[in-house]
Order: sequence, then structure tokens, then C-alpha cells
Amino acid sequence: MSPATTAIATAIPSDVTPTSTVAAVKVAVADAAAAPAAVIAYQTIEVADLAATFAGYVDLAVKTRGGKVLVTSDELFAESHNLLTAAAPISRKGHFTPKGAWFDGWETRRHGPEFDWCVIQLGYPGTVAGFEVDTAFFTGNHSPFVSVEGFVASPSATVAIVDVKNGTRGVADNGATSDQSSIVAVAASGAATSLATVVPYTAEGWEQVQWTPILPKVALSPDSRHGFKLEVPTTEFFTHIRFRMFPDGGVARLRVYGNVHQVLPEDKADVFDLAAVGAGARVEAFSDAHFGHPSNLLLPGRGHDMSDGWETKRSRAPGHVDWSLIKLGVAGHPTLIEIDTAHYMGNPPKSVTLLGYTAEDTLQEKPITLLSEAPVKPHRQHFFEIPSEVSSGPAIASVKVVMIPDGGIKRVRVFGSQSWPANAVPANSPIGQRQTLPDEDTWNLLTIEAEPITKEAFAPWGQVIEVPTYDPNSIKVNQGTAEKFSQIGQFSNLRSYALNDDSIVANGNKSLDKTCPEDHKPATANIAIFQCYKPVETTELGVRLLERHAYSSQMFVPMGGDGNGGFVVVVAKDRTSDGNPDLSTLKAFTVANSQGINYKPNVWHHPMIVTGRPVTFLTITHESGVGRDDCEEYWFKKEAAAVGSQDGVAAIVRI
Repeated sequence: MSPATTAIATAIPSDVTPTSTVAAVKVAVADAAAAPAAVIAYQTIEVADLAATFAGYVDLAVKTRGGKVLVTSDELFAESHNLLTAAAPISRKGHFTPKGAWFDGWETRRHGPEFDWCVIQLGYPGTVAGFEVDTAFFTGNHSPFVSVEGFVASPSATVAIVDVKNGTRGVADNGATSDQSSIVAVAASGAATSLATVVPYTAEGWEQVQWTPILPKVALSPDSRHGFKLEVPTTEFFTHIRFRMFPDGGVARLRVYGNVHQVLPEDKADVFDLAAVGAGARVEAFSDAHFGHPSNLLLPGRGHDMSDGWETKRSRAPGHVDWSLIKLGVAGHPTLIEIDTAHYMGNPPKSVTLLGYTAEDTLQEKPITLLSEAPVKPHRQHFFEIPSEVSSGPAIASVKVVMIPDGGIKRVRVFGSQSWPANAVPANSPIGQRQTLPDEDTWNLLTIEAEPITKEAFAPWGQVIEVPTYDPNSIKVNQGTAEKFSQIGQFSNLRSYALNDDSIVANGNKSLDKTCPEDHKPATANIAIFQCYKPVETTELGVRLLERHAYSSQMFVPMGGDGNGGFVVVVAKDRTSDGNPDLSTLKAFTVANSQGINYKPNVWHHPMIVTGRPVTFLTITHESGVGRDDCEEYWFKKEAAAVGSQDGVAAIVRI
């Protein structure tokens, strides 16, 4: 189908100068009826041309940029927030919910009013160039017609903006705010108020708003993608849109393509993210986007998985690199580069190069090296300071991010200032500060699941102390009022100087000295109470150390064990090379409060871990009072550092 041009007459509000921001809305509404008519023209775009047509714009409404549905007229069958999902719609044919067939989109009930509608707060305010409306998998229930209208939070006010995501402060001239995470103060004729005073929160309030038509009523086909490009992008930027379906039905996705209204610092020497979407940055070209588009590099936050980053396909060609070209929101002097590989655990690039270009270097013939093959690690933020001799040079207008050789990057931030020298970054600024993800230091660690303890499974490390289910050698004692189970554990002391010759022979001559060393004391049995009063409160335990008692068994028996609560036992075998604990042999067992355990001598084990509630144990160990002779500890600092763990955790036990 060839492009078609359509026109619609609309009312454009007069320019007003109210005495308050609330009055600004009221006056605009009053003046709209008398405003002159204007014409909106648009073209329909073939599906094959959608990507090229909107390549120079960003989707202002997508969830990943902070877009959200504020209120909707109806969403009985499928919720309106699905419209803004970044991923393409999917089908689950044959899957039903209590309200009907499941659809990945927005679907309203039948036979409603004249039209259904939802109000969308754009992730970033911006001018609008066009739309994509997708009715994928909506066949007999798609919406036949849709339209789009825009709203500006404060048409004639001056808005001072603090963008929390980018660390910037600036001024806009017709009421923009980046999203609800920003702090906004609106000033009109010397008055200041919150954005909440000009943005209604109820459906009734939004119905009273003076909406500006952006896209007239257009026809949709079932199970199809539709593109609509405005002949002339809007000159006014919008903070909200109203999406209408006539008369009802379903739509899978809505894309609102446009240019972000820039939010720049008032002080040109302030440092901020020159490559942020909120600053007006955009991706202009790239080598590959097989698994994720490089425009994701400019998004706020650290994302939620690999779907919201830039990831290329694997290359086998020698010398291959992947690249993306980012036009900065404004030319500036970079001082700090952030490369974030969050969620890319097995597929980050080996290293990253960043090349800068001035606005005059349109052919990219004179690159300025900001980073040169800087190595990066998986699932981590990386910060690289730019030498002052580079920062003080020509202003950089665009950067090329080069992945060597390929892989995935979550975010790229180019912190800098519009003028030089730059102001110092405030101490409380998030710029250059790590925002650690919960698993950032532990994702690469050995992880094991704790299993219920049994005598057979625990045999290599000791004995389980519990009432046997069957013991033919048990005897009646205490005048027949009790039963005695014998030899349920081996109480061992391997120190030669604590044993007689017969005991040494019976023990297989496993002795170190015939006589007690002068600085040692003969080991004796220590019957002690061991109170564990702080149960673990998480389902994952970080293993930083293990300990062992080289010459003695060690028994733990809960006192008053009634089956409630319990404890966890973590053990490991010796590493053959040096006798230290071998992480590859790590095992974990859950033990009930009605059970006890008895470690064999020289068994590596974790200090006692109790779960559910505090536990008091009766313990028996042979001790001489000499530290290493009684207990040896091994800390996994080297092993933790080798896998990038920052706090010494070498393994994770899931309870």
C-alpha cells in the first residue's frame, strides 16, 4: 500500500500567561473553542519500512524508559500496561484466565461507550513524530479504529527539573518532566507549585483535560503492525498522551516515536550524563543488534535481565569487533566513562574501546580515544576516568562504543560537562558510585543445595546422632522403663599423648608424638553448652570459611529437641595438594532439632548454622587449650577474589 496522506482540523490553544499553573490549564481550555483551525497530516508506513522510518527517533512511551499507564476506562480482558512492554507481543493460544482467553495487550469488554481510552505518562517528555500500533494475535477482537491526543502538564509555565536518573538540573519552557521519579517545581509569574496541581489523578479529572489531537482516527486491521508518521513532527512537546480505541476491542502494542525534550544543567560546567536519553542522546548507527538493540545502552537504571541491553550475535571471524555510534545529547567534555555489563555473565566482551568525535568531524576521520581496549568483567559496573588532557580538549559530540570482539553491554554513560573546566562532582552525587545488584558479588560462586541429612550420606564426615528406627542390639534398662541404643557414635581423640599404647595400636597407629610436647597440654574431654542464639534469616548462606579439629571428634546434640527449627551442616574434604578444604567437594545437610551430629576428627566443616529459632547444643570435644591444636580455620579469601567476590564469599548454600 502506497503512503496515504490524511488531514484533520483541530483546535490549538492560544498562548496564555496565567497567574498560576492551575489557571494555565483552565485558560487553555477556555481559549481552545475560539482558536483557529490547523491541519494535521500523516502518512501510513509499510511494515517493511517501519524500522528505517523511525530509526532517528526513540519510543517515548516504552516501559523501560519509564512510560506508564496512569488510568484507563476499562481493561476487563487484558491490562492496558501491556501496550508499553518493550518485547514483541506473544501468543498463548488455548490459555484462558477466569475472564477469558489470555492476550498480550490491552483488551476491553464489548458494547461499551463510544470509545475506550487510557492515559499514558511518557517516560520522557518529547515532540512526537509518529506511532506504531500493533494488533498482533487480535483477530476477531481487535479495535477497528484508534486515535492519539497529547497533553502538556503546564502549557505556559516554566518548569525547573531535577532529573534523578541523570543527575541533572535544568529548565524547560513548556512543562516537561522526565517521569515520576523526578522532583519537579513549576513556576509561573513568580508562583511555584507541584506538578500534581496540574495533573489530575482520576478518570473524571482526565476527561476534563483539553487534549491536543496528534493522530486522528485511523483504521486498523487484525493481527497486523501499523505505522503512522506525521508529515511534520509536533513542535510542542508532550508529557502525556491519551490513546483511544473505537468503539472497543484490543491492541497489543503502542509505540510513540519522537525526540526527547532535553533536560540540561543550568550551569554548563556541571557534570552529567551526556549520553542519557533525558539529555537527548540517541543511537545513530550500529554493526549488529541480534539479541538486543544498542538504544538500550542509554536507558536509566541497571535493568532487570539481558533483554534490556545491547547484545550482538557471536562472531567467529578473526579480528571482528561490534560497534554502535551514539550522538550525545549535547557536545561536551567527558571526564568519566561507565561501562555496565549487568546480567551479562557468560557473554560480555573481552574489552571495550570508546572513540569520540567532534561535531565538525562528520566523516569520523579524526577519532579521539577515550578508552583503549579497557578490559571488562561480567555482571559489573566499571568506571574509567578520562585523563584531563583529553577532557580539556575539543568538545565531543558523538562516541563510538566498540566491543572487542562481540557480546553484551547493559549501559554506557559518558559523564562530562558542556564547558571546561568542569565543576567538581558533589560528594552526595550518584555519579561514579557503584549501585550493587543483590547477586553482583555472588553470581559466579559455587552454589549447592542443602539436603536432608541421612546416616549414609553423612558417613564420610561423621555420624548422625538419633534414635534408630530399628536396632536389634538395643536393650531394656532402668528397670524396663527405658531403652538403650549403644555405639551410635565414635568418640575419638587422636593425640598420642592422651592415649595409652593399646589405644594407639587400636587406632591404627594414627599418632603424631609419643610424648606430649612441652608447650601442649594433654587433651581432655570438654563437655560444654553451645548456645546459637541468632538463626539465619535468609535462604542463602555465604561460605567464607571452614574449620576443623585435627585430633578430636566433635559432637553437637540439641537440648530439648522437639523437632521444631533445626540447623545446617556444611562439610568438605581435604584438597590433596595442600590439605586445605576442597570447594568442589562441598556438601550441605539440613538437620532436624531431634537429631544430632558427630564430626570425625580432621573434617572441614562450617561453624554451626541454626535456622528457624535459637538452639542450645550439648557439645563434647577433646581440647588441650592450644589454639591451632584444638581448632584450625581456613578463610576462602583467595578463592573468592579469583571469581570476583568482593566480600570473601567463596560459595553459596541454599537452605
